[in-house]
Amino acid sequence: MKPRFLKFLVAASLLAGSAASQAGVLFSDNFDASAGGLNVTPTGWTVSDGTVDVVSGGFCLAGRCIDLDGSSGNAGVLSRTFALLGGVEYVLSFDLAGNRRSGIDDVLVSFGSASRFFDDLASNSPYTGYTLNFTPDSDGMYSISFANAGGDNVGALLENVVITALDGNQGEVPEPASVALAGLGLAALYLTRRKRAKPNS
Repeated sequence: MKPRFLKFLVAASLLAGSAASQAGVLFSDNFDASAGGLNVTPTGWTVSDGTVDVVSGGFCLAGRCIDLDGSSGNAGVLSRTFALLGGVEYVLSFDLAGNRRSGIDDVLVSFGSASRFFDDLASNSPYTGYTLNFTPDSDGMYSISFANAGGDNVGALLENVVITALDGNQGEVPEPASVALAGLGLAALYLTRRKRAKPNS
């Protein structure tokens, strides 16, 4: 095999391997790309039945985060929809904290037909990471949502929303990068055998 082609295979394998390390992550948003402000809908999301605020500073772990009870006297439902595959297990992970002013908050988090209710989330409680698993029965469009009860303009804080696809055997669903890596290995094997099969002249 020519040295130049070997260098190409090694470089391509390294690139594919680094991309494969991100395998399984379907969606990630830390809200830093969204415009800040009161009663603002974060980029790519939907807010219904009220408002949320995109805040920064001491409210967040870093950058921006979401105050789930906006500044309109009516807490909104923050949601986003995804095309998911039936039979694949998905994990929604997120960081949730108590409001930074006063009182308590109740938050309902939903992912497809799965849900988790956070009852009496105390003000100034620290950011804590949570997960919610969901396996669709069939291919289709499914939503995640975060709903803060009440409407006193003081809401729980949301940061770092991630959806990861899992399978039952290896943990993460193979992405195109890992398939490409396997393809490069087969190509190298084929070329090596082809070279050995050629008669010496």
